Amino acid sequence: MKASANTIEIPTKVLESVDTLEELEDWLMAKNPRLMRELRQARQDDLAGKFKPWKPRHPSKVEDV
Repeated sequence: MKASANTIEIPTKVLESVDTLEELEDWLMAKNPRLMRELRQARQDDLAGKFKPWKPRHPSKVEDV
């Protein structure tokens, strides 16, 4: 039986080894080539000093109490 393009096959060993949903999500993300390329590029940019400190786009308003 052939899996559809939208089906992700997860090996039994992986399912048996994860203890949390978070661990399974980590495994799935590591199998995403585009995401891994973007993360590697972000790390290279960070090491090269290309990132600016993060500032919120919409500063929260502090109301007087």
